[in-house]
Amino acid sequence: MKGPVHLLPVAGAMPSSITSCVVVAPVYQDKLCSSNIELKILNSIFWITPTEQRHRTAHMQSIRIAQAADRKRAMMANLPTQEGAPARRPAPAIIVGGALAFLVGSDSMVVAPIAPMMLRQWGVSTGLSSLLVAAYALAYALTSPFFGAMADRSGRRRIAVAGIVLFAAGTALTGFAPGFALALASRAVAGAGAGAVMPSVFAEVSERSTDATRGANIGMVMGLMPASTVIGVPLGALLASAVGWPWVFHAIAILGACCLLPATSIFASKATASTSLGRTGSGMLHLLHTALSSRPTLLVLAATFLWNAGLAILFTSIGAFYQSRFDVTTAAMSGIMLVAGIAGVAGSVGGGRLLAYWSTLTHLIVCAAVSAGGVLLMSLSPALPLSIIGNFAWSLAIVAGQPALTTLAATLDPNARGTILALNGSAQYLAQFAASSAAALLVSITGSYLPLGILAACLPALVLLVAPHRIG
Repeated sequence: MKGPVHLLPVAGAMPSSITSCVVVAPVYQDKLCSSNIELKILNSIFWITPTEQRHRTAHMQSIRIAQAADRKRAMMANLPTQEGAPARRPAPAIIVGGALAFLVGSDSMVVAPIAPMMLRQWGVSTGLSSLLVAAYALAYALTSPFFGAMADRSGRRRIAVAGIVLFAAGTALTGFAPGFALALASRAVAGAGAGAVMPSVFAEVSERSTDATRGANIGMVMGLMPASTVIGVPLGALLASAVGWPWVFHAIAILGACCLLPATSIFASKATASTSLGRTGSGMLHLLHTALSSRPTLLVLAATFLWNAGLAILFTSIGAFYQSRFDVTTAAMSGIMLVAGIAGVAGSVGGGRLLAYWSTLTHLIVCAAVSAGGVLLMSLSPALPLSIIGNFAWSLAIVAGQPALTTLAATLDPNARGTILALNGSAQYLAQFAASSAAALLVSITGSYLPLGILAACLPALVLLVAPHRIG
């Protein structure tokens, strides 16, 4: 029995000078005297002097105050109180990661409405506008897996900070590009920076979340990427028409640099993968090989590729589509992007929350059906208002399906979460590269954007055939 043992005299019919003693351990004293009422009951059984009673009452009150303080500190620090609870609060990672997602989304999406203005200045056909997106996407796809593995091996902080620097530099260089070739190169640099940042963002948010909140938290961060089309892209289009398109990229680069300081305190500095592999290139290759050898991982990556190809096949040429079909100006295009952006934000946030109420398979079936109807209405409608309504429905549904796939990727292997999320992001941007390149080829051959709309309707439906067992 640990701790001092107190001898309590027993009161009874015998005189006080002839009392027997009961041994009471401190732990049972605490339990017996957990309230003043119980203390009085105890006093009716055991003879305790008034002075002793005051000491005991003060002692128990100090214990209760200390216990309350411990509970408060645990709540403030969000210490694990049950199985599956996060060790750190997710809110800071959601805020900083959401800001970075907003900037990355703005940088990649703003090209769509202002590309005709950029290409006219360089004397390049507007049919090549999707290549500006393709260069960004290809760089992201090729570099993101390695950055994700590096983050798992050496910590997310240094990779995220380096990625922000690279992203801001590449975006600023786009604004200074004197021609199409240099613009493609600078877009690739910015894409590589984004490829280093976003896997670390999703891994950090996922690690700080519980199983019940992971989908919703990831959905909130992903919602900031289409939110960029509500605020960033329309403002970018207006800024381009007012003072010139280079200032759009300069503004994004400056805001990106402002995220450096908070990123140094948010992202984890410790490695999450086993240290037995070391921090060498062979260790990172081992992580990539292990992830790519997993059948569930490959199925989720294939599903992510098809889903995002369905989005990118038409969206990367959306400015040229509306200009060709309805003769929409750059300023008016900002209003259309605002509508699409509102739908995307609602879809991403709402889609993440819906995952708590129905299965992933049901979620993707509904999203695929609604997105197919919306994009066909957008592509086939002879009237601009109906086309915008279709664009709203398409953006709402296609973006609502993305948190489901990202959440699946985040839960495949906690020890290689950064690596798998990087591969998932790579699949997204590889799809964007392939789809935007195919879009440029199809438009140059057919002279029509209708084939892009048909493919945008069909590709997400193929997700249901690729991985039905994993996403059920």
